Amino acid sequence: MMRARILVAAIMSFALLAAPSCATGGSELDDTSWLLESYGAPGNLTQVIEDTNVSLDFVRSGHRVTGSTGCNAFDGGYEIEGNALTIDYEIGSGQRCDLSAIVEQEQRFLSTFVDAESYTLEGDTLTITCEDRVLVFNRR
Repeated sequence: MMRARILVAAIMSFALLAAPSCATGGSELDDTSWLLESYGAPGNLTQVIEDTNVSLDFVRSGHRVTGSTGCNAFDGGYEIEGNALTIDYEIGSGQRCDLSAIVEQEQRFLSTFVDAESYTLEGDTLTITCEDRVLVFNRR
């Protein structure tokens, strides 16, 4: 009987050690993918230009953030504490966009993205906020 209790205690201890911990710094954004729907001042949002895909992926491993501005790719890191969001990225050298509207969209996206302050997640909608500007994404 004593042997059985020791064995059960050992199995339970192992199970607790193997279980994922909340202390690992996980976030609800980890391993999620998004497409930008609109951006700008709340109440006066600009829709993403048709046939451009501005994407964002949060990769838990290494806390990496990757994506596309609709013109160029970017890669970097992210930190989340509560709903505070900090982004650090580098834009890749990629194709040159010929349309000034796409370049303007890219610049507006990046200026808000790099200065991100916080986020809210409601269902399949992610909103990233920077002062008086927002980026509104849909889960993909």
